[in-house]
Amino acid sequence: MRKPNGYGSIKRLSGNRRRPFVFVISAEGKQKPVAYFTNQIDAEIFQADYNKTHHSRSLPAHQITLEELYHRWLPAHTADTAPSQSTLCSYENSFNHLSSLHHEPFTSLKYMDYQRIIDDMRKSGLSYSSLKKVRSLISLLSQYASKIELTNKNYAPLLSIGKNRQIRPHKPFSRQKINRLYNIIDAPGVDTVLILLYTGLRVGEMLALQKQDVHLRQRYISITHSKTAAGIRIVPIHHKIFHIIEARMKSPGQNLITDDTGKPYDYSRYCTLWRSVMSMIRANGHTTHDCRHTVATMLDNAGANETAKRRILGHAGGDITERVYTHKGLRQLRKCIELLR
Repeated sequence: MRKPNGYGSIKRLSGNRRRPFVFVISAEGKQKPVAYFTNQIDAEIFQADYNKTHHSRSLPAHQITLEELYHRWLPAHTADTAPSQSTLCSYENSFNHLSSLHHEPFTSLKYMDYQRIIDDMRKSGLSYSSLKKVRSLISLLSQYASKIELTNKNYAPLLSIGKNRQIRPHKPFSRQKINRLYNIIDAPGVDTVLILLYTGLRVGEMLALQKQDVHLRQRYISITHSKTAAGIRIVPIHHKIFHIIEARMKSPGQNLITDDTGKPYDYSRYCTLWRSVMSMIRANGHTTHDCRHTVATMLDNAGANETAKRRILGHAGGDITERVYTHKGLRQLRKCIELLR
């Protein structure tokens, strides 16, 4: 669509730039750059908003596409909810699954358009979790569209994603396998598995730990980066891994979990280390999340206080009384974590 005179223009600059797109306007016979962007859709959104604000005009017959709606929604949603980096990556992946609809006007999209995407994902063998995340994104975008009075239709609740059939149910580590870890405790990466088994941390939470989050004197760890709000918590250091944490505090780097050079692990690199340890203790097939299941199972078997267990694992409370009125101090949490044998 040809844009009217005085509407400004978007140009792509040459070279390898972090923000190669620029929105320019004509001023005093010259083109004046107003703002720079990493992608064209952000530049077009800015252009439209700029003209509404400064000239009170919009492009005739302009319809907001799914792509434009997503790029308008994401900054607003991020400012309101402060999602974790993993959540932001999840939004991006889900949005990419909707790529065939990106340039369609959002108000023209119907139930079958979305269901077709879901069905194609199922046929290609994608997980139930991936389908659920796409449906969730569609719902969030629809809610935002209602908020800005674009449309009040939300097809997400109608979408069928099938049943969640676990390919491999999680299973706890046996006592024999845990003992094998202690037998080879000096092998690379073994200490990190024991940390997971005696804290209940998610692997992402462990890898994000900074040394400043570890309080050796008070014997607890502060979790400041987690996938959920309930995940922001403190976890007492079990006496069986205290010496492991102490040794890690003396290693190079700012992160608690690093390689010999002080470089922190990302998830992909850590998975390689994990598989090596699992091979050494003949536990191939176990995943990092099995450590959380092990902690939960052992605490259940030991009769742990349910609220304290939820606090340690970073699960949201089960009811309003537990969420609002029940407080568990470090002493109660330490009593709970020491039930692990």
